[in-house]
Order: sequence, then structure tokens, then C-alpha cells
Amino acid sequence: MMTEEDLLAAEESLRQAMLRGDVAALDALISDDLVFVNHTGQVFDKEADLAAHRSRALRLTRLDVSAPIIRYLSAGAVVIVSASVKGTHDGTEFEARLRYSRVWQWVDERPQVVTGQCTVILGGEPS
Repeated sequence: MMTEEDLLAAEESLRQAMLRGDVAALDALISDDLVFVNHTGQVFDKEADLAAHRSRALRLTRLDVSAPIIRYLSAGAVVIVSASVKGTHDGTEFEARLRYSRVWQWVDERPQVVTGQCTVILGGEPS
């Protein structure tokens, strides 16, 4: 079973890999069966997610996250964070407040994201 320490380390590794555009690290952290729903409702698999980083179409310059909310499942955990994100997508600058939810599962002796979703945070609600 994953410990809180495992999850926090995995979340930080994911954050750092996203900021660096480190495709090799992202490949290790993301399950081959990934299903990710972005803030517009589009569904991506692992290869599409990695391709955005590999091509540098997505470049993050800031990814500050709140303390996570963690809920354990029988075979993994759900982690929810709020994030302040800044970067470029296809050459267009963006800045957003997003809430990410990810399901982590223990795969091949390490935690991997098997599904995730992000939502734009509107207004002044608490993070």
C-alpha cells in the first residue's frame, strides 16, 4: 500500500517533471493506461500527454500547488490539489487556477497516475 510519503514524493516528482518538460520522468510516473480529462473536457491518453511535453507545445513556467487532499482506495489513492499554473500552449501564454484530481496506483513497484482530471477554479473560492 502507498504511504502518504510515497504519494507526496510522487506528486512532487510529477510537478517537477511537468515544469522541466522531462518526458522520461513523466513516462515513468504515468500509467500506460492513462485517461486524462483536461479543463475543456478533452480526453487524452498517455502518448498525447507526453507528446505535448516532447514537442514543447506545452511549457510550464509556474506550477505552485496547495497541500493535497488524499483519500485512500483499496489499490491506490486519490490526490486532489489546487494549482496556480503559468506557461505557454502552442505559443500562446496562459495563466490559470486549476484543481487537479489524480488517481495513483502502485504499478511495477512505484506509484503511477492512472487517471486524472483538471477543472478551472472560478471566483474567490477557497483553495
